[in-house]
Amino acid sequence: MKYAILGFLLAFAASGYADATLRKVVSVDGKEPADYVPAMLSNGRLNIFVDYRLGIAEDSEKLKAKRLQPGIYWEGRRLVDNPGRASRFGWELMPQGAFRTLLSVDGVEQRTPRTWEQTLDLRRALTTVQAEYASGIKLSGEAFVAKTRNVIALKQCLENASVEPREIRLGAVYHAPGHERIVGGWRFADGAATWEATCYGRFVTHETISIRPADGLPCQSETNGLVGAASRTFVLKPGESRTVTWFIVYEDDLDEHLPAVTPAPVPAAPLADYGALRAEHVADWESYGRESAILVPDARIQELFEMARYHLRCVATEWSIPVGIIQSHWSGRIFAFDEMYAAQGLLAAGHFSTARVAADFRVATLTNASVRCNLDQGRPFYKSGARWVWEAAEGNDIECSPLGFWMDHIFQQAAVAQTVWTYFRYTGDRDYLAQKGYGVIRECALFFRRLQVIDLPDGTSFVTKCTDLERMGPGHERAFMTTCGVVATLRAAADAADILGKDADLAADFRACAARLVASLPERDGRYVAYPDCTEESMGTLAGFYPFHVFDRANGKQVAAVDHFLKNGQAFGNMYETGKRICPWYAATMAMASLRAGNAEFPAVRWLQEAARSGGVWGEYWEINEPGVSQYRPWFMTAAGNVLYAVCQLFAADMEGGIHLAAGVPEDWRDYAFRLPVAGGWQVDVEVKDGKLARFDARPIRAGLPRPRFFFKGEEL
Repeated sequence: MKYAILGFLLAFAASGYADATLRKVVSVDGKEPADYVPAMLSNGRLNIFVDYRLGIAEDSEKLKAKRLQPGIYWEGRRLVDNPGRASRFGWELMPQGAFRTLLSVDGVEQRTPRTWEQTLDLRRALTTVQAEYASGIKLSGEAFVAKTRNVIALKQCLENASVEPREIRLGAVYHAPGHERIVGGWRFADGAATWEATCYGRFVTHETISIRPADGLPCQSETNGLVGAASRTFVLKPGESRTVTWFIVYEDDLDEHLPAVTPAPVPAAPLADYGALRAEHVADWESYGRESAILVPDARIQELFEMARYHLRCVATEWSIPVGIIQSHWSGRIFAFDEMYAAQGLLAAGHFSTARVAADFRVATLTNASVRCNLDQGRPFYKSGARWVWEAAEGNDIECSPLGFWMDHIFQQAAVAQTVWTYFRYTGDRDYLAQKGYGVIRECALFFRRLQVIDLPDGTSFVTKCTDLERMGPGHERAFMTTCGVVATLRAAADAADILGKDADLAADFRACAARLVASLPERDGRYVAYPDCTEESMGTLAGFYPFHVFDRANGKQVAAVDHFLKNGQAFGNMYETGKRICPWYAATMAMASLRAGNAEFPAVRWLQEAARSGGVWGEYWEINEPGVSQYRPWFMTAAGNVLYAVCQLFAADMEGGIHLAAGVPEDWRDYAFRLPVAGGWQVDVEVKDGKLARFDARPIRAGLPRPRFFFKGEEL
């Protein structure tokens, strides 16, 4: 493994390709570029968006218009619901306030720089700023959210580029959360300004937020209501510079009420100085980055890969993977469907421990999901299965969704099963399947078999009315995408039972039912349609190839449905009826369908390049990003997960009875390399030079796993 990593580093250095892990935004005449959004920093617990002033613009109307609500949020810390309020944002995250850099020159606070540039380093998970102020002061700053601790770290370096000495006050201002359910105040002790509060949310918790010098030296502190500040005052002569570093440290007792499903590791050493914490943080992130690699000549695809895996790790929490740890992104709630995309992308990119939080969440909450479906609540269940809520909080013990027809979705149970099954398929961890995963998959299958599939006297079966894709409205019988999800779940449960040598009768019934459901799928003119008598185009008609891989290319109706949608369905390329382009989430779905259908007219890489068109100033993923038409939610996790999976499948496609290497790579890519895991529990290290296979190494992740069949350009290896 060490030599493979070294080879990739040397190949990258020699390639001449730009570093896709370092992103930069520069001011335009001193102002923000039109589509500017702050850089996201997160450790999967604390989530912040830092701008070019080295702070958080919590009251920006521009950002609110883009459905981004900055502030500091801490996953799991929730308010209670607001009875009677029909809101997409019930069970909101508890606000944690916001901070900004305090820079005063000769008694005048400097809020807006004259010119600036900001970077986001995806490899090290930190942002830097370079800003020049009218006073002649230059600020070089850095910020990160420590992966290993609940600490925001700030570094502020000032240089006096003027011809006069300047009196400087430099530090951090923290605006504590002002909310009727938070009671607290500031105190000053031990060289720190500390906010102490009791939070009356879903649980009553006690928390502290401390601003302290990272070097341990004295500082000034002051308060004004909710605002606390820590700073230092000094004189800078012309040409002189000075550096100050700060920690903002968060502590509370939530774990006494809501233990984490996958707790973050406890650091071995106590919090030291800025340099030590930075080194610890960077080492952790660089280790994550070494878990896989691609090196390709198309900068757009390289950037998609790097941004997606950065983004997904940022929002992988101690419970699961929400759409975002922020109020504007459904308040950090967990959707099984979106969670599935994130987990699949992480698994395909080799980030097994990060992906596992999603599978572990479903294992940990199986009892709550089963209670919803069974009169007898004893274990084992084996009766009416399990049903997870549509929008979950961290315990999956409350439905966070407001009333609406979306509550009649059932395909989230298929997504739950697929998350757990895909974890097993990529890791080959049979013990996990036996001890944890199989119970989840089986109960999802039983939910469908006992409660959602209608068996008719003539021997046929179908899936009852439900909400499929929301764009099509409620109450569709035999809905294509949902039925594909049911089929995939029944087959996964049967396959898992065979592997473990148990529940043979159940497995046989599941397979027979799946076959009858395939026969029930709606069709017209030789292709599948979204539901019986449907006349509208729908992304759901791709579902037999993706997201639920239940067919191969021998199924002509699914191949025809993909061909038809790729030619005619582009006007339906968003989740909502808005916009003219294809959102990145859907573009990646089209890429996967094209790849698995073998569609040469609209190849997979074309759709991923389309996804790249929707990237923001950092290359970040949006739900919809069409400037001047429609812009919704930058830093949208679901798109990142879907795109990452599709990019990885370009190189290691799990289809047609084996692993097809570089099946989605265009012919004009003559030189490229990748190191990725593949379904079956193996990892491949591949290099292609001048279009020919120059290196192929395949190794099992754990001993005893059977070797998959590998193909390159149709030839078995």
